[in-house]
Amino acid sequence: MRPVMKHIAALALGLPLWGSAGTAAGEPRTTAAVPAASDLDALLWPAGAAARRVDQRGAALTAVDLRDRIVAVSFVAPDCAIVCVARTLDLERVAQSLPDGLRQSAVFLAIGFDGSPEALRAFADGTVGARSRLRVLSGDPAWSTALARMLRYPATALPEPPPQILLFDRRGAVASNYGGDPVDRPRLAGDIALLDTFAQGLDAPR
Repeated sequence: MRPVMKHIAALALGLPLWGSAGTAAGEPRTTAAVPAASDLDALLWPAGAAARRVDQRGAALTAVDLRDRIVAVSFVAPDCAIVCVARTLDLERVAQSLPDGLRQSAVFLAIGFDGSPEALRAFADGTVGARSRLRVLSGDPAWSTALARMLRYPATALPEPPPQILLFDRRGAVASNYGGDPVDRPRLAGDIALLDTFAQGLDAPR
């Protein structure tokens, strides 16, 4: 694994390995925050694990579903621009290209900015199909606001979603941050395969 990949990714996010849930680096803490269990938890449940996350099929997503998995996360909106649609298709192609064993170890998520669950489901079905392995999560405005703050994404750019893909290791630590279009699919697939060899995540010996 690239020795500095994790720390470069954290700097690219503008957060010291995400810190406490929903608190950007340098922002004052007004209350004593309970640290999230992992970077991935801080992203998906910035207000706490009680928040319910539901995908385009109406299936709930919990932390248990992501335990010991490599997780790739992108961001979408029902009416996002063509580059967002292309990025979503690229992520789906990576998901489909993985060998069977690795396919079971990887989870692909797209977090929806704005839009009702119905609109996000229509976007998902129209873009990657109803049988896609990509799970598109809908959330409330508070979650979108928290995500934009964590990612240091300007509110003026919304509703166009952040143009990036985040990759998390098997312990939910941020491992890499892919920006730019089109997505470097061979690199992403290769990094997923490499991360899968770190059974305890990047902080533990292989």
